[in-house]
Amino acid sequence: MAQIYISIGSNIKRSYHIQAAVSTLTQHFGPLTLSSVYESEAVGFAGSAFYNMVVAVNTTLSIADCVG
Repeated sequence: MAQIYISIGSNIKRSYHIQAAVSTLTQHFGPLTLSSVYESEAVGFAGSAFYNMVVAVNTTLSIADCVG
């Protein structure tokens, strides 16, 4: 079994999209380990600030199956 890390971020409907991503990942992988949510300014373009976090998952899936 491998532990993988997935970064999540959104600057549009931030709370909604972060929660939707966590919910979808939970349905797909089961229990998750979640970082805190951090707010960061947009870099390289003018836009709203982002919410960002990292999710750790234990899985037996291949990398190709995790990305697809």
